[in-house]
Amino acid sequence: MRLLPSSKKALITIGLLLLSTQGTVRADAVEGAQAEIAADPHWRALLHQSLGPLDRETRDALSASGFFLSETGDPEDELVAQLDALRSPDPARARGARCRFPARHRFLARRGQVDASRGSCPALDAWRARFGEFELTLVFPEAFLGNPASMFGHTLLRFDPSLRDPGRSDPDLLGWALDYTAEAGDDAGALYLMRGLLGGYRGRYSLDPYYEKIKVYSDWQDRDIWEYPLTLSSDERERVLLHVWELRDASLPYFFFTQNCSQKLLELLEVARPGMGRGGGFPPARAPVDTVRAIASAGDPLGPPKLRPSPATRLRRGMAGLAPSDAELADALAEGRISPEDPSLRTRPDDVRARILELAYDLLRHRYLSRRVDEQASRGRSRELLLARSAIERPSEAPVGSEPSEAVDRAPPDAGHGTARVEIAGGLQDRDGFLELRLQPGYHELLDAPSGFAEGGQIRVLDTRVRYFPSLDRVRLHELVLLDVVAASPWRRPFRPLGWRFDLGLRTRLLSSDRGRGLDTEGVFRIQGGLGAAASPLPGLQLHGFGEIALESGPGLEGDLGVGPVLRSGLVWSSPEERTSLQIEAVAGLLTGPRTAPWLKLSLSQRLALGGSWALVASGHFERAYEVGHFEGRLGLTRYF
Repeated sequence: MRLLPSSKKALITIGLLLLSTQGTVRADAVEGAQAEIAADPHWRALLHQSLGPLDRETRDALSASGFFLSETGDPEDELVAQLDALRSPDPARARGARCRFPARHRFLARRGQVDASRGSCPALDAWRARFGEFELTLVFPEAFLGNPASMFGHTLLRFDPSLRDPGRSDPDLLGWALDYTAEAGDDAGALYLMRGLLGGYRGRYSLDPYYEKIKVYSDWQDRDIWEYPLTLSSDERERVLLHVWELRDASLPYFFFTQNCSQKLLELLEVARPGMGRGGGFPPARAPVDTVRAIASAGDPLGPPKLRPSPATRLRRGMAGLAPSDAELADALAEGRISPEDPSLRTRPDDVRARILELAYDLLRHRYLSRRVDEQASRGRSRELLLARSAIERPSEAPVGSEPSEAVDRAPPDAGHGTARVEIAGGLQDRDGFLELRLQPGYHELLDAPSGFAEGGQIRVLDTRVRYFPSLDRVRLHELVLLDVVAASPWRRPFRPLGWRFDLGLRTRLLSSDRGRGLDTEGVFRIQGGLGAAASPLPGLQLHGFGEIALESGPGLEGDLGVGPVLRSGLVWSSPEERTSLQIEAVAGLLTGPRTAPWLKLSLSQRLALGGSWALVASGHFERAYEVGHFEGRLGLTRYF
């Protein structure tokens, strides 16, 4: 059959249309595949965006460190830029992209987007060889109340060698610890805290031998360390390690409560298994212990924890196992008040005398490491103790702090209550009833169940109470605690820690009113702090006392100012199963403005656990200040998060 010229043109046109359509389908398929990859949680985790979009400051910091190849850093743009570099006809550019971003290259190769062969990367290969086959462990040094930088604890990640020397008593010390910390220089105390709150530092990831971290956290800061094995596959562990290489030059914004060690560690573990960092929830601020809870809530990635007690914990245990008179001898030997030849020591049986000498040596070593004894005094005294101990034929016990991790003998940190809370309450303030909403992002109060938190410690941050008075049809900000810290570790032989307290925020006082009522609410700014001590005469019972200075300022005060000394004493008791706890506190002082007025406050509070994350809290107090007294009673329902 012969086609007319017009028919030929029609066929050609149809053919061109078909080819064009096929090309469009192929292009759409390619674009669709890339869009799917850009939305993949693994890809977003590699860009630190699986937990949410990056803020501008973090995005700019990552871009400045070369972490992004695209200008925007968005997952779609970064995928296009990464593929363009890996597929480049220029061998040097393609090799540079593979060696700079091995975790990204590995992910894209498994998605069939690039060749799986990475080629030679000398620097990366030499760095990777340091780790060999490894396991991962989440490490949580407990809170250390002696330093604001450590009041909430800390988290780091340990890379453990799989091939371990069976002759070593503690092979974990050979691991590598990945840490994220602020570059704070010599800043410490309140300066570090304020700059950390305001974002005045940059944070970096660092890798150091684990035994060096043990020196810092355990030997020097007396912090017990919890170690949680992570049950990740070899592929998941490898993704984490290769991503650490990608972050080696990153200098990121550091914020004490949000962009901290917890958040950055969770972002890193998202690379291993998307979803591991999504636990917790309210509020966005994260304390280090929330890292453990977040991972535990993401399936079953945590193995049974081990506890690595600090030398201080082991010393307290050792002293508790001696008779009081023997413990006093060990303390006197360590201080050099008596010598190993003292007659009182020679009257003890050999096994008791050996133990006293061992504890005295361990105590002296602890004081030297904490810089409370100089090297010259430590060297001479240590030699005398070791010589005296060697003269006793009895097997020596392991030195304090040298033992490996041991099985858990108390509740781990993640077993404690949630670090944030919401509370709904009602009560009576003087003659007026009220309803109250309380929001507290963090962290822990003395009245709370103590398991999982530093003994004698209290930290309240941004604790906000808003009250509604139905009879007055008025809503008032009753309290805004910016920061309230109590460090009251009990005295236990051989340690006598100094306690301290600091309180900063806005409070509401009842003062004399000229509005036709007896009393009226007035807001005052208060800063208060001081020193003290605590004791624990019985299990679950703690007594404390502080001498403080208080300063209050507000337009409702006469002369707008009140300042004076304050004495505070109290007790906290918690039942053995922590179902209930009781707190009693008395405050007495003088507040001096234009006139001097006594300040007296007596309070009683009780918490009753209702199961799960719920508790019922009842409190009552009488307060008299500025020649005005009133009573307040309150009953609240608390939900921990």
